[in-house]
Amino acid sequence: MGATNCKETPRQKMIGMMYLFLTAMLAINVSNEVLNAFTIIDNGLAKTIQTFEEKNENKYKDFLIALEANPAKVQEAWDNANKIKSESNKLSNLIDSLKHRIVKTADGPEYDMNNIESRDNLDVPPEIMIIGGQGKVLREAIESYRDLVLSHVAGKDSTLRKAIMKTLNTEKPKKMTKGDPNYSWESLQFSHTPLIGAVTLLSKIQTDIRSTESDIVSYLFNQIEAESFKFNKLRAEVFSPSNYILKGDTYEAQVFLAAIDTTQNPKIVIDREGAIKTFKDGRGVYTAKADKVGEVTWGGVITYTSPSGIDKKYDFKSSYIVAEPNVVVSATKMNVFYVGVDNPVSISAPGFASDRVRATMTNGSLIKKGDAYIAQPKIAFKNAKVQVEAQFEDGWRPLRTVDFRVKPIPDPIAKVAGLGGGKIKKNLLLVQTGVDAVMDNFDFDLKFKITGFTVSTIVKGFTVDQESRSDVFTKEQIDMFRNLKRSQKLYIEDIRAVGPDGVTRDLPTISFRIE
Repeated sequence: MGATNCKETPRQKMIGMMYLFLTAMLAINVSNEVLNAFTIIDNGLAKTIQTFEEKNENKYKDFLIALEANPAKVQEAWDNANKIKSESNKLSNLIDSLKHRIVKTADGPEYDMNNIESRDNLDVPPEIMIIGGQGKVLREAIESYRDLVLSHVAGKDSTLRKAIMKTLNTEKPKKMTKGDPNYSWESLQFSHTPLIGAVTLLSKIQTDIRSTESDIVSYLFNQIEAESFKFNKLRAEVFSPSNYILKGDTYEAQVFLAAIDTTQNPKIVIDREGAIKTFKDGRGVYTAKADKVGEVTWGGVITYTSPSGIDKKYDFKSSYIVAEPNVVVSATKMNVFYVGVDNPVSISAPGFASDRVRATMTNGSLIKKGDAYIAQPKIAFKNAKVQVEAQFEDGWRPLRTVDFRVKPIPDPIAKVAGLGGGKIKKNLLLVQTGVDAVMDNFDFDLKFKITGFTVSTIVKGFTVDQESRSDVFTKEQIDMFRNLKRSQKLYIEDIRAVGPDGVTRDLPTISFRIE
């Protein structure tokens, strides 16, 4: 090369360019020994992939056997394993297609994957994987697969999670110095890599996928039994819905085999009362003083530690009845009966099944529907007596008679736009269709129908009336609304409504002032 204080001759420039070219050729030249080594490694990886696939298929067969033996226990894990299998095959097929695409691009349509001619080609791998964007597609597919796999591994199994993260790592390389290029993962893998090296690298990723599939499927299979509780004692148990049986009734009990673990007591917490401290053979003993009459509902949570160390919580709820030898009669809605509607009534007698209890009433009828009754009183303001009988061994006997007040259905309230009077905007009034009859603060779901009303207002000192024979505003009434002025009063009167009892009610006048 020429000195810095002299101009280079054309010959010197030519020699310099040839030197640079030779240096580049030496840098990119890959020996046949290296290419052969890549080929040997790729062939070995192909056998490893096949071995993993055969191993995984055997695990899926074990899974299927377990599913057939206990579908309820294995179904969820089987579904997850099938999802892993599907995504593993999908990712492996993607990698296969990339390998074929690279070789076909370099060797032409007549390419042979078992006899690659352009093994030392340095242009095709980066052309397809970096410039063509297929490396990014592959990276994103690996990341999606990794997220799926990790979603099925518990956080406590950190060793397996770390192994998966390391095996399927797609992080881009960190800069060693501030001026280093910003390489991507795909640039690191496929830049300046000979074709056979790129194919071998893709085979290695396939191996990682199949290895991860094997690990996660084994993990899912082992988890089926990992959470199964271990018991060391069996005992016969007898459970009866009721130990209080009257003469002539039928006693019923359930006899079954129960498994218990005498090596550890579960933690049992009763709602609002705290933990149970008394245990017998692994069973908590709950006691409560019966100090009031009625149904007592109780429950809580049983916490049991599984073999894997995870606390499993199981909610439970039960109830019992504390009763005196008396009959219980109560109106479902309220302590009165209403004429013209169905009044639901609950009737029961402690110690007697529902089919051994019957009831009748005066001033109306009492109809049984299932285990409940419907009371239909006739005359308002006249009490109804409900008499309850129970079937004893020698026949039916009266237990108790309960008096109920009988009232008419209260009148509804007439409203427009949800308002029963007062100030109203003219625009709001104009968009209303008519007058509604509303039952405020009434426990029954009743519908009243407005059958007519009159709208009136004062115009130039004279009263103007317009009548409607339904619940809808007439055209003349709406025209009247359009002519209303601010602060002008409007009256809706002579309001008539009919309820389910068929009686026509006269409702109070509604008075509005236009805002």
